[in-house]
Amino acid sequence: MSDPTSEIMQAEIFLPIVENNFTILDEEQQAYFHSYFSVKPMIMTRLMDDFEAASQVKFWELMNYIRQNGLEQKTPVFVEYKTSHMGRWYVEISVGV
Repeated sequence: MSDPTSEIMQAEIFLPIVENNFTILDEEQQAYFHSYFSVKPMIMTRLMDDFEAASQVKFWELMNYIRQNGLEQKTPVFVEYKTSHMGRWYVEISVGV
């Protein structure tokens, strides 16, 4: 959610919740519940290698695309680690506009 070059970053982590409730074990943690069913339209980019270095480049490509095309960012940036059917890891970075 924040500039990836910042010393301290704010992040959102999305986890599926199977049960009707969940418990936060650490009382000092802040947790907020959001539910996303479908986010359209979205723009997306994919990283195949060198995730750490390439993620900042791709993040700024998305932000520049939004600005250059007069779009408005409407969601946090989603980062998903995935595996192809061949077993190769890759990362998708997407954002709703």
